[in-house]
Amino acid sequence: MGRLYTLFRWEMNDIVKNVLLLLGLVLTGMAMKQFLMSTGQYSVFTSGTEIQLFGATNAGKVSTSIQGLLSLDDVWTLLSFLILLLGALTFRYDRDSGVARSIYSLPYSNTEIFGVKLLSLIIYAFAMVLLPFAYVTLTTYASIAGHLPEITSGFLGDALLLVAFLLLYLVAVATLVSLASPNAFLAFMVGFAVIYAPRVTGSSGIPPQLFINAITRSGSTGFTPFTAEYLGWGVLVPLVLFALSWVLIRRRDVV
Repeated sequence: MGRLYTLFRWEMNDIVKNVLLLLGLVLTGMAMKQFLMSTGQYSVFTSGTEIQLFGATNAGKVSTSIQGLLSLDDVWTLLSFLILLLGALTFRYDRDSGVARSIYSLPYSNTEIFGVKLLSLIIYAFAMVLLPFAYVTLTTYASIAGHLPEITSGFLGDALLLVAFLLLYLVAVATLVSLASPNAFLAFMVGFAVIYAPRVTGSSGIPPQLFINAITRSGSTGFTPFTAEYLGWGVLVPLVLFALSWVLIRRRDVV
């Protein structure tokens, strides 16, 4: 485990990827904060006195606002863009720059390298969503933080599961196109086409729009994320894409 941790730490210390992570955290947080302010559900408390800045706040409106943070089109457009970039940097750029010759000459198997790179990409992807979401929610509603578990209990579990499904799908697409493409630029362009083709054609039954729409319905009567459609796109398809990526990294040369 020590040797794998060394490889993992090396992956997580990449300056360019950390800059993209920071950019994602800041821009996602700003988009979420702006959404709360524009919906009129932003409030603060000072010395025990509620200062209503943009409107009255109640449990139902707070719940709707928090749920809306996870289904913002602007946020998912930004995250898709950054995840594709991170995927290209993680799996393709080292080959384009020649660094892969050094990496793959180290005493690690291709499977170990693939696993560590994939884990780092998944961590980056989840961090860019969950950290801004938690920060914006807790800082905006700090005065009622003790009531947030009750307020969000009706939808948060399903919504976060759908977020996980969508992130796994985006990571899987980014991983496969990065390994299958001859260079990082083409990997990004192909991934961009795959992710945005459903939006251009108006198809709501294919990710990412499938999961974005589902997040807005989480917590509603009769809704469950455990359907063949959501599990298929959020679990089965990513597993297939990850398996294909693993085959590619085992069979393909470092150039």
